[in-house]
Amino acid sequence: MHDVAARAGVSRATVSKYFNDREGLKADTRARIEQACRDLEYVPDPHAVSLVRGRSRMVGVILPVVNEPFFAEALRAIEAKAKALGMDVIIQCSYNDPAEEAAALMTMRSMKVAGVILTAVASTANLDLLLRLEQEMRIVYMDSYVHEDCNYVMNDNRQSMAMLTRYLLGRGHRPAYLGAPPVAHPSPEERLAGYQDAMAEAGMQPHLVPASTQPSWDFEAYAFRHVLDWLASGAWKRAGVTALACGTDRLAIGAMSACRRFGLEPGKDLAIVGHDDLPISAYLYPPLTTFRQDVAAIGVAAMECLQAQLDGTATAPYRKRFTGGLVPRESA
Repeated sequence: MHDVAARAGVSRATVSKYFNDREGLKADTRARIEQACRDLEYVPDPHAVSLVRGRSRMVGVILPVVNEPFFAEALRAIEAKAKALGMDVIIQCSYNDPAEEAAALMTMRSMKVAGVILTAVASTANLDLLLRLEQEMRIVYMDSYVHEDCNYVMNDNRQSMAMLTRYLLGRGHRPAYLGAPPVAHPSPEERLAGYQDAMAEAGMQPHLVPASTQPSWDFEAYAFRHVLDWLASGAWKRAGVTALACGTDRLAIGAMSACRRFGLEPGKDLAIVGHDDLPISAYLYPPLTTFRQDVAAIGVAAMECLQAQLDGTATAPYRKRFTGGLVPRESA
């Protein structure tokens, strides 16, 4: 700091102000300090800063996986919003393991992050730890939580799946439903409830594809295996099913493959819809009818929840559900 101040021709206090509230300095002063930092290749140590302040400008993000398209898109929105707020993002994965999740949470605590955006493992193993940490720092749950009295941001899952089911019903179909493995809460339960709501409104009996309750992020293989068994059992024909509503696009991809393996043409012999509108969904054969989540808005809202805490304007709890829109294509 002393060297930067000397090279920029300003006081050390001015350099300190630059790193804490640079917008309060004149443009030419900021430019001189920035040039001095470049000349000296000086970068502030965020860990040292967090020790002095007792809190950092870093945000922790803990996800089950990073290769899931929903999380990739949400991360992009989170990082863009964090950058605009002058904050940095630290990312860790739990790999759907409560022990890994707990370790990641303790790492974030030791780094004195400003807050944590967490997609929680669908387990109560870390409930006591999370309740304690929520007293120390802001935690906002994204898409999955373990207790209801919390800050969360997510899609309005019940509304979106009800919309998809009503769409199928409106086209004269009798839809069955395939839900995702239990890797999150409450999204799978809410999407199932949305399907059941729409079927009840239509006076129809729900028909669920039998599936295991073993957690897995391998959605395509999960759907392929269970849908193929379901088709082979003949239960769909006996129930008069003409369509299949899938809890995610990835499930729909596996279901379409199972149909072809069984000798059915998706979109003709069995209408299929997904949920999420992945980029690949428009290029499948046939292109997949689905529901587009406002993932960017969910990511931005997670950051806004943490920013409200830093600004002292937070009101607890912070809870937002977002709507999206139906995307009709040739699969249904």
